[in-house]
Amino acid sequence: MKIVCPHCNFSREVPDGQIPDHPVKVTCPKCQQGFGFDKSVVMAVSAATAGLAEAAASTATAAPASERTVCPACGLEQPDFDFCAGCGVVNPKWSARHKEAQNESPAHPQPERSASFSRVICHACGTVQPPGNQCTSCGVTLVATTSTAQPVHQFAGFWIRLVAYLIDTMILGAVQFAIALALGLAGGALTDNGNGELTMALIGGLCGMVVGVTYAVFFTGYNGQTPGKMALRIQVIRTDGTPMNYGRAFLREVIGKFVSGIILGIGYLMAGFDRQKQGLHDKIAGTYVIKL
Repeated sequence: MKIVCPHCNFSREVPDGQIPDHPVKVTCPKCQQGFGFDKSVVMAVSAATAGLAEAAASTATAAPASERTVCPACGLEQPDFDFCAGCGVVNPKWSARHKEAQNESPAHPQPERSASFSRVICHACGTVQPPGNQCTSCGVTLVATTSTAQPVHQFAGFWIRLVAYLIDTMILGAVQFAIALALGLAGGALTDNGNGELTMALIGGLCGMVVGVTYAVFFTGYNGQTPGKMALRIQVIRTDGTPMNYGRAFLREVIGKFVSGIILGIGYLMAGFDRQKQGLHDKIAGTYVIKL
């Protein structure tokens, strides 16, 4: 079954068996917007649409060519109609609206709509309206006939990312201190010989490094937000709109940040000057950091 996001039109095929029968809330992996999805409603709509299309095809075959009318919205040839069997447009409303548009004086332009609100455009009649399942003007189903603008992100700059990093550093410091304390208590017997203190220092450093890498890769790969980024409402996303994963998080947090650091930290400073606020590690991994 195909699930379509009503905000950005991103779609994905999901096996029917993996979709619950009850209504669920879905989060779009592309635009991160939530919306409700009911499997039974979608199946009923699909069945009804298939039945209408089949009826329209059989009617169009049986009707004489001289009595057929072409739908002005989708171009389906069919008998004279008030309700198109192909796209669902209501013919009288569609015709009346286009007649009004042709007669409208240029001295009274349509008011501009704020870009801060989500809007969709009906391909049948051209009406700009809030997202929905049906056009408010001509009645056409908007599921397959609408388009939305790509989401415009507000990129997070260098300083807010630095504060998030400091928050994460304090959290990691507390965890690593607790681990070091536990290792010190557990390995007290090893300090009786000359190599005991060095051994415990090496083990503690290795554990701290593993904890730090795991912390950054896990949270970034899970939802693009470490606790520090959650506190400041910023998020790591991929430039192509696909969901973050642990492989991409490892590329950014380990390999990319290693490269950013060995060149005297210039890779990090790039986030303060780049047009899209990308550090070198963001460019290596193909990611942005955005404000929510």
